[in-house]
Amino acid sequence: MSDFVSDFTPPVRLRLSPSSWAQHTSPSPQGALLGLSGLALATSLMLSTSAMAQSVNPLDAMPGRVAAFETGNINPAGTFELNVGARQTSPDNRAGTGNQVYHGGGSYAFTDRFTLGLQLQNYVDPIGGPIEGVPGVGPDRIPQLETNELALWGKYQLYQDERWAISALASAEAFLTMQSDIWGGFFNKQTGITLGAVKAPITYKASSKLQLHLTPSLTLAPNDIAGDRFYGTIFSLGAGLTFKPNNRVALFGTLDAPISNDNTINSQGEWEKLPVWTVGGRYNVTPRVALEGYVTNGWGVTPATSIMTFWPDGDHILVGGRLVYTPGSKYDESYRDLSLPPTQAQLNAQQDGFTLGTAATLEPGHMRTEIWGGSDSNAGISLNFSTDRDTEIQVHFEQFSDSDTAPDDIRPSTDVHYMIGPKLRFMDQDNGNAFSLAGRMMYGRQITSNSVKIGVFYTDLIANYEMPNRLSFTASPKIAAWGSVELVGLGLGLDYTFDNGLALIAEVTPIGRDNDEATWAAGARYHFGKSGFSVDAMATNAIGRQGIGSMIAQDDTRFAVTLSKSFDPGSLF
Repeated sequence: MSDFVSDFTPPVRLRLSPSSWAQHTSPSPQGALLGLSGLALATSLMLSTSAMAQSVNPLDAMPGRVAAFETGNINPAGTFELNVGARQTSPDNRAGTGNQVYHGGGSYAFTDRFTLGLQLQNYVDPIGGPIEGVPGVGPDRIPQLETNELALWGKYQLYQDERWAISALASAEAFLTMQSDIWGGFFNKQTGITLGAVKAPITYKASSKLQLHLTPSLTLAPNDIAGDRFYGTIFSLGAGLTFKPNNRVALFGTLDAPISNDNTINSQGEWEKLPVWTVGGRYNVTPRVALEGYVTNGWGVTPATSIMTFWPDGDHILVGGRLVYTPGSKYDESYRDLSLPPTQAQLNAQQDGFTLGTAATLEPGHMRTEIWGGSDSNAGISLNFSTDRDTEIQVHFEQFSDSDTAPDDIRPSTDVHYMIGPKLRFMDQDNGNAFSLAGRMMYGRQITSNSVKIGVFYTDLIANYEMPNRLSFTASPKIAAWGSVELVGLGLGLDYTFDNGLALIAEVTPIGRDNDEATWAAGARYHFGKSGFSVDAMATNAIGRQGIGSMIAQDDTRFAVTLSKSFDPGSLF
């Protein structure tokens, strides 16, 4: 791709087997390492000194919005942008996996100057601590809040030249539902609470790599809800900077301070002013997919709620992550010069192992379905779909083993549960890197009519190295958390594939923190030619195949069989 510069990805113009790669070039591991918290920013990329060249990819430009802070920039005409993310408090602050704000949305740029967007956010949890005079739940009497909010926003760029970008944004928003001990009482359900915001972000382009932002804002909200004080009208002034050393990396820091009216409730039940701060960065996994990670004391992600700190006191730190996707065939597919179409062996390697994942991702637009079952009532189904090069969305439904030899104190439950999240590949041995590297971050909850639905969190890094003799090594650090349980592990795997499609797989994962019994799995997989079908049989001591189930061992061995099919959904029509 000749229209931009990338300092850290070497050009490779044809697919090389591992043996020929070793003969023709010197490996130089590149890309970004995804931290187990889900924040992926490699410090080596931050030190790049190359100037950004012109690019057709919107994500290569300075962002129009970082976290929930608005800048004067705007996407070019025709840009369709989707986003999904979460904000997470530390699990140490309360029992369980902490507090989560889930959000998602999208926007479309109708012209080079006008964009219309939609944003949703959901919060169902206690807040961060007790508030004096406010009822709550549990021994600490922490107020509960459950709310769904919808925001429609439009942004118009008033002026732009080589130094300045000035825009105007307006939003119309509503809490569709709200149940809260803070506002109106938890059992007094509120609906249709309207609010909105007007912002005038001003961006000064200090250089091609550095921009400074000043964003005056007016937030419009009710003065009270069911007799309890609410935010009212808040005028605030935000300031921030964005540093973008190259096309793929952007670092940012912002501060939004209320000037009139209060924006924070403290633990004494009093209202006060407190700035909302955010520090983080964005890394483009591909020219169409970016991963944003940050820390903040802010709660809301919509234009109106962005001035609200997390309760109480505004001193809780939340870790945020957001996946941004700009689909479109007119944008570059990869920062690497892609090689020839994948071989059948490389397609087969895109399937996860028994208890470990694979760093490979499905071909763009392709899907894989898996269904498995075995002894001790373990069963499940997976649906994996690749939205773009180096990205994959995974959805798992699984019922863990009900063996009475599994530790009940760390097994979440034997009810069916779901997990969903992205897998992002940062390095690809088949396209020029020394080995392959990917990361996953998944959230889930058990599916039951019971009012108690245990939330779970799982993340892992997956590194694969394939030797010339068809032997593949896997190393996979893992973290899982649910309830008051935290597990860490280091998965290690071997895979030997024969020419006829048969593969022998062996895996082991030593476990630490709240358990010390390692899990293991061993068996065989057979791929039926080019049909996309495969079947595998394994023996294991893990109570499950995916996520947290792969990290909990039972005392006896169980057996399972899996049937898998990969295909292009477009070929069905």
